[in-house]
Amino acid sequence: MTSHRIRAALMVAAAAILLTACAPAAGPAGGPTSTASPEPDVVGTWGSDAKGEPFLEFTAEGKVTGTDGCNGIGSTYTVVDDTVEIAPYYSTLKACQGVDTWLRGLSKVQVDGDTLIVQDKDGAKIGELPRT
Repeated sequence: MTSHRIRAALMVAAAAILLTACAPAAGPAGGPTSTASPEPDVVGTWGSDAKGEPFLEFTAEGKVTGTDGCNGIGSTYTVVDDTVEIAPYYSTLKACQGVDTWLRGLSKVQVDGDTLIVQDKDGAKIGELPRT
């Protein structure tokens, strides 16, 4: 009977060691730590909702909508490292005079504090939008 207890105690100890080894490291307040860089905080509205002004709105569900100041646009996005990549988007095709449609070149964005750096497909900066 004593050998059964010793075996059971060894099995419990081995299981505890294995479970502890597989658990993520604890960070502040017991949460997991990560060595990866944090994802950019893109969720929210960027730009101005004033008529004729561009804006983009990113949701936590991976959707992006907005306007170049004239035509509405919509798509989805994914985060890759520190860049937010925008999938090919739909757009209305209104003819608008006096509206700068630079946002139509949108392909990627990067967050720099409270500024959204808008880039084309080659990664060249085409404009900026402030967080609102």
